[in-house]
Amino acid sequence: MRRLGFLPALLVLLALPLRAGTVEEEVRGADAARVLATLRGDADRLTRLLSDSLTYGHLDGRVQSKPAFLAAVRSKDLKYEVYDYQETKIIPVSEDIAVMTGRTHLKASSGTQHVEFTIRFLAVWRREDGVWHLFAYQSTKLPGPVAVSAPVK
Repeated sequence: MRRLGFLPALLVLLALPLRAGTVEEEVRGADAARVLATLRGDADRLTRLLSDSLTYGHLDGRVQSKPAFLAAVRSKDLKYEVYDYQETKIIPVSEDIAVMTGRTHLKASSGTQHVEFTIRFLAVWRREDGVWHLFAYQSTKLPGPVAVSAPVK
């Protein structure tokens, strides 16, 4: 019986896609990198995290492709200041697709105007050539806190 030497076995291992852990851990890591790049307005970093087939749906109903989304980030018209997850859930659909849902509190500025709101979102992540990419995103704005008055007696 012939045994594989150390070098051929190492080359086989190096040829396999790197997997940091479970699908949930890998997607959570890719999303953390996306959020950080978004906060920094780093379109070059975002380019590597977004699928070329990206469909990005905004609160106001606009839908952007990857090039349009990156152009908006590069324009610096909208700057995210806070991206605070209040809840997240990652559901693996397969080894290469995962759905992420949750609620996020955001603060952003556009020129001199500052906005603050909470959204509920749905993100679809797809592993492409061994790397997780944001494939689709849609969010909806949640209503702000409602003042409740005491009942009149």
